[in-house]
Amino acid sequence: MMPPNPMHFYEKKARRPPAVPIVSLIDILAILLIFFIVTSTFKERRDILNISLPNAGAIGERATPEDRATVSVTAEGEIFFDGDPVAAEALPATLQRFRADNPDRKLDLKADEATDLGTLVKVWDALTQAGFKIRDVPARIQIVEPAPAPAPAPPPPEN
Repeated sequence: MMPPNPMHFYEKKARRPPAVPIVSLIDILAILLIFFIVTSTFKERRDILNISLPNAGAIGERATPEDRATVSVTAEGEIFFDGDPVAAEALPATLQRFRADNPDRKLDLKADEATDLGTLVKVWDALTQAGFKIRDVPARIQIVEPAPAPAPAPPPPEN
């Protein structure tokens, strides 16, 4: 063996290329993924408008239409229950009596397109006070088309 060169003061070391520790990065990524899955809240599905459409088989089952009572509201704000006028203050009591006497009979709400929203809210409040659910009472807006203009009268015959 040869003795080390006395003039060689430092030894040149072979440099290792830098390396990224992939295994530890995968561990950190897995921990972060588990953390985000556990702490995230998923958006709940909410029904904004509950619509139940009949299927084709259900149409033939009911030969006669349901007999429904009608709460009508005119453009002037008058309220009628099955054709009889009712004051807005007396409507909750009328609906409660109706529900007690006819537990299986359902309601319809018919309103003119020019009905004041405040009047409709009073009717809806009366329905909820009587124990009806608003979604179970279908509302129909009646659009009143203007009457056609009368035909001009024919000119009087000249003599």
